[in-house]
Amino acid sequence: MLFYAYELRWKRYESLSGFVGREEDLRRPGYSSFSERPESLYSLYNDSKISSMNEEFYGDFLKDGKYVINVTRRMDIEMDVYVAVRLDSLRGEHWEAEILEKFPDCDILKKTELTVEDYRNELGMNRFGSSSRVMDRLNVKYQSSWADPLPFKLEEFVPDYRKKSLSRCKKRADEILGSKSLYEEIDRIYDKENRKEYFGHPVHYLVSAGEWEAARDIFELLLEALYSNGRLLSTRQVVIRNVKKGTYRDERYRKVLEAAEGGVVIIEMKTEDDLGRFATDFHEFTKLTGKLLEQNKKDTLFIFVEIMGKSFQGSDAMNNILNKADVIQVTEGSGTYEEAKNYLMALTKKVDFEVSDCSDAVRYLPEAETYTVTDIFNAYNAWYGSGLKTHVYKAYKTETTFKIALTKKESKPYEELQSMIGLTKAKEVIDQIISASKVVRARERMGLNVEGASLHMLFSGNPGTAKTSVARLIAQILKDEDVLKSGKFVECGRQDLVGKYVGWTAKIVEDKFREAQGGVLFIDEAYSLVDDSNTYGAEAINTIIQLMENYRNEVIVIFAGYTEKMKIFLEQNEGLKSRIAFHMDFPDYDADELLGILRLMAKKREYTLTEDAYSACKDYFQAALTEENFGNGRYVRNLLEQAILRQSERIIKESADRELGKEELCLLKKEDFRPLGQEPKTMRRMGFSA
Repeated sequence: MLFYAYELRWKRYESLSGFVGREEDLRRPGYSSFSERPESLYSLYNDSKISSMNEEFYGDFLKDGKYVINVTRRMDIEMDVYVAVRLDSLRGEHWEAEILEKFPDCDILKKTELTVEDYRNELGMNRFGSSSRVMDRLNVKYQSSWADPLPFKLEEFVPDYRKKSLSRCKKRADEILGSKSLYEEIDRIYDKENRKEYFGHPVHYLVSAGEWEAARDIFELLLEALYSNGRLLSTRQVVIRNVKKGTYRDERYRKVLEAAEGGVVIIEMKTEDDLGRFATDFHEFTKLTGKLLEQNKKDTLFIFVEIMGKSFQGSDAMNNILNKADVIQVTEGSGTYEEAKNYLMALTKKVDFEVSDCSDAVRYLPEAETYTVTDIFNAYNAWYGSGLKTHVYKAYKTETTFKIALTKKESKPYEELQSMIGLTKAKEVIDQIISASKVVRARERMGLNVEGASLHMLFSGNPGTAKTSVARLIAQILKDEDVLKSGKFVECGRQDLVGKYVGWTAKIVEDKFREAQGGVLFIDEAYSLVDDSNTYGAEAINTIIQLMENYRNEVIVIFAGYTEKMKIFLEQNEGLKSRIAFHMDFPDYDADELLGILRLMAKKREYTLTEDAYSACKDYFQAALTEENFGNGRYVRNLLEQAILRQSERIIKESADRELGKEELCLLKKEDFRPLGQEPKTMRRMGFSA
């Protein structure tokens, strides 16, 4: 049902201008500056007549059920008329014709779409009869009160959208670092094969982001695109957040969703933490929501917002919703440092206090290869909090210690992985996963079964073979390819997973899975969970095995450690072995590969090496290969860092206070490199005195 307010004006309103001085006085019922009141709407439609007309309107509604008209206010020259319309009666707008027929001496000045709250509040104050019965009939009496508050936060509003072209829509998507899934849906909405008029909602949405405002930017753009293509009956939005226990038992939740018919319902899928992941309460909430979705999916657009890492994404509970309609998932995007900075600067311009220079906001961005939209909003929130102290409440201004060094890295994760030395197996596996995800999306578009395979992995190899670096890149690559929702990377070890007391371990492990939701959980030295001490490592492993299955579509678990120890670890845990889809061995690098790593590291730090320096380093690498656990890539990094220190000392001594050139500052020579652990010793001479 849709709700409208009409403002009518008496056609002869100018005839009153000679009798009174101010138009606002004319609007006041019963006002006249003369003892004999002139003719006006007030005299033409007295209280009794308006009440009688409202009764007639209500009687007509009871007969045909199409729409109900209510006169709520009547002044000397203006009148307010409120209308509730069934969706199947929208075509033709017959109620407008009836309004003009009943009030032939009035013109329609303005038409405004209303929220249910606006409509209910106006009718609640109406003194012209039938209003209470109308609200009962429409089932819109679901107010909150201090004595009986709603068990969820409810917001209703009607945004004023403007039509956007496809190019403008994509430009906005660029500004908010839109993901591939967002661009794909925009293309579908604007597809020329679509009819640009409303027949119903073919799909609904699951928007996945790490922060509510990031999700809002996404679904607002989707709604503007749909509006621009005639795909919305109404822009009215009903937003439900902060769902509490007992919501599914409160009849007002059902009434809110049913009254939203014709508009947009946005539900944040996040509840109180104390419900627990397998809580019956949340299961029942999703069950009822799924039922209401199924009943209203044709004419109410549902948008479910998942706050990654905080939402309850238990497959059973969420399937109560996702199986009831065709739901397209749209995830938040990511971008380079420059793109993140531009987005952040755009956010800072929206603050409601004056700031002359917002450039300091960038220091709140973390150091990263790429930046998610959540990273940007977290930086904005931190900057905003600081701004309140420095620009508004200056008495609280203090020196901040929150400083993060920025590294402007703009390479894409996939390209960075491909540029890494060796790692043939890891590159092959990533290509397989990407190809499989594209096939899944194609099957999804055709309505075929898309149940995904497990993507859990095991990395085995000696220290310094890039296991952690590859795992980080995998998280970002799979996020960019829409295999993962957030690309979040959570690294942990035994100390992060095993509790000190009975009952603690399972909760700690699950908290880590929830933290990694939508991304990768990287468990380093996983074999350390198995030991001979009487601790809770076994409980941690059993919980991990269970949650790997429960979170199989939400978290990729990567176990890492020494090759032989990981082999024993798997043999002792058959249940774990069967759940790992990819085993990747990270072999030690040979001398040529270590030399290639040195070239990459030096280039990244803007250094060049002389040929004899490279030749000497290759000899050092050949010798290091004979040592057990020599460090691989870590050996190269340490070698380079020590060379840079020696180069600094050398060129300062050689410069003799002259100005140093760029080439000299960036050049590393053979004498700057020495094998690790082989620093020259100072010779002491022994002597005798006579």
